[in-house]
Amino acid sequence: MKFTLQKKILMWFIVIIVISFALYGFLTYYVYNFNLRGERYNATVREHFKNMDPAEIERLREMTQPESFGPPPGVTVLPPALFLRIFYTITGGVLIIIIIAASGGFLVLRSMFKRIDFITENVKEIDEKRLNLRLNLKGNDAISKMAKEFDDMLDKIETSFNKQKQFIQNVSHELNTPLTIIKTKIDALRQKRNVTKKEYIETIDLIDSEIMRLSRITEELLTLSDLEENRGRDNFREVNIKVILEKMIKLFKNRIDSKNLKLKTSFEGCFITKGIETQLEQLFFNLIDNAIKYSVPGKELGISLKNSKDKKLIICKITNISEAIGEEDLNYVFDRFYRNSTPDNKKSFGLGLSISKKIIENHDGTIEVSYDKDRKKVTFKVCLPLLLQNKSN
Repeated sequence: MKFTLQKKILMWFIVIIVISFALYGFLTYYVYNFNLRGERYNATVREHFKNMDPAEIERLREMTQPESFGPPPGVTVLPPALFLRIFYTITGGVLIIIIIAASGGFLVLRSMFKRIDFITENVKEIDEKRLNLRLNLKGNDAISKMAKEFDDMLDKIETSFNKQKQFIQNVSHELNTPLTIIKTKIDALRQKRNVTKKEYIETIDLIDSEIMRLSRITEELLTLSDLEENRGRDNFREVNIKVILEKMIKLFKNRIDSKNLKLKTSFEGCFITKGIETQLEQLFFNLIDNAIKYSVPGKELGISLKNSKDKKLIICKITNISEAIGEEDLNYVFDRFYRNSTPDNKKSFGLGLSISKKIIENHDGTIEVSYDKDRKKVTFKVCLPLLLQNKSN
């Protein structure tokens, strides 16, 4: 027969109380018997004082009889009436203390078990459809603290679950769009009896571009998955951030010119860090590509590099003027496939910024975004550890 934890503790409580009463009863019986039975005392006197005069022993025996209340010289033996009064007082006090202690312990345990049962019953009700349920236990005891930690864990799980759900919806949308376009074009070709060579080529080109788009999305998903599972610190080498940025600027020169963007650069300090060069190239490729894509044509595009005042960080800032982002978007731009809040121009930021953030985290750096509402100026700030032993650019 298996007992619950509650029953086991209750049984242990009962055993402790029974043992306490038994020990106390044995002690009181011994003291009571020794004090009120003169023959026990007399026997003890005769045994330990063998050289004492028999007449003196007899006199002590007479003095310890119930009708004699004077104790023998040097020996304290309480009179029966006084002893009984003290005995009953002490016994009553001890019993009251035991009962209070046992009752208090039982009430505390009962309260604790009620809380545990409450937690157990509520946890049973929590599933993927009711992740909003919380225990909300108040108090500073261990169980209340455990419940609070459990609520905090549920907050994280709910946030993660909602993000995952949103991610799946966004991925479905991103993948469905090119597939729908491809399906529509193929159906249009089938319905036409006479398809010109020009229409055929245009359809093939469009399908090819959408297939490339699908390929790019799946590749980015694989890249993000790989970054989350493998930090690759064994492959860290010295990398010059300035060289990477200059390479990216040359790569995007045609796109910058096509949007008439006014490029302003500023490089001051030392720019050597440790990392994986290909990942850092992808980081700045994503950030500059994003800045150019969402920039207002003819406006300024800024790229700057400098060191922190304590010479421990490389700080890179990429700024652009954009109408594709608002203050309410700042906390979400690094989410996968996040779509901006502009009602008339819903744009998806794809996976580029999510990949960038993961690369930064893998390199022990930080990335943050700020927005100047008046100037509509977006600034991405990247901080990477500076390798101090290298002072050259």
